[in-house]
Amino acid sequence: MVKRKYIAPNAITAAGLFLGYMSITASSKGEFIQAIWFIILAMVCDGLDGKTARKLDAFSEFGKEFDSFCDAVSFGLAPSLLVYNILMANVARSAFILPVSFLYALCGIMRLVKFNIITVASSEKGDFSGMPIPSAASMVCSYILFCDTMRKNFDVDLFNLDIFIAITVIAAVLMVSTMKFKTPDKAFPFIPKKFAGPFILVVVVTLKYSLFIVTFTYVILNIMTHITKRFENSHEDHDDDHPVHPDRCLLPDDQRRRCQRCGHHRQAGSHHRCCLYRLHRPCCRGLRPVRQVPRQDEPLCLLQGHCPGHDYRLH
Repeated sequence: MVKRKYIAPNAITAAGLFLGYMSITASSKGEFIQAIWFIILAMVCDGLDGKTARKLDAFSEFGKEFDSFCDAVSFGLAPSLLVYNILMANVARSAFILPVSFLYALCGIMRLVKFNIITVASSEKGDFSGMPIPSAASMVCSYILFCDTMRKNFDVDLFNLDIFIAITVIAAVLMVSTMKFKTPDKAFPFIPKKFAGPFILVVVVTLKYSLFIVTFTYVILNIMTHITKRFENSHEDHDDDHPVHPDRCLLPDDQRRRCQRCGHHRQAGSHHRCCLYRLHRPCCRGLRPVRQVPRQDEPLCLLQGHCPGHDYRLH
């Protein structure tokens, strides 16, 4: 018999699936704005089912799989068919209609499959590998909604098919990328927590405009963070890849590791970048990142308290 605590989150997930199905039926009738609002409501359900599961401690593998299948319909197939019908209504004979719309659906499904493989059902919510599929759906839908609102209220036509196709393709590519995307609550650190409530209220009231602004700000901030980290990491690698006298290493001889690429000991610099800390980089495979809470049988880094990489363990 199903426990009562699992009913509420799964019911919310099913409601999101129903809204995704309603979006598909609306877009097939040419009611594109109505289809977009159904997808937006499905996003609300997608956020509520996770919060409800965390509140009730109702995590299960069934819930994770069910949520992913529902997301595949609400944020994968529904936006894909929306793109297809919009393009068919504007350029019916274009050769890009089917490839572009199918590419979005394919990348969305692949994104969800990867998510199910690398995650387990738990109350912990970390950063994403690749853009979350609701954000991709928001990129596509918010552009259409924003252009339609500007046209109706200000008689300004901002819709452009080339831009729309580019947004769809970029959203698809970002979903299957390995780029790290922060959760929305971490992506806007410049907003103080005491203003989070009023900020959300303003976004909801002006959703026709703010959804576009918030979505693309979220995507741009994550892309800029990724590029900045890649640049800093490549710069640190360049500074570290030179011979260092073994006596400068802060570890004893039996704990010292060499870089598998250059053969040199890692430099113990101003940040105590010892062998244990630097070997998690791509050129060195002696260590791997693990969970923040260590098990009692796992040895901590000998420089715990001094080394910023003390949460890395030996294989």
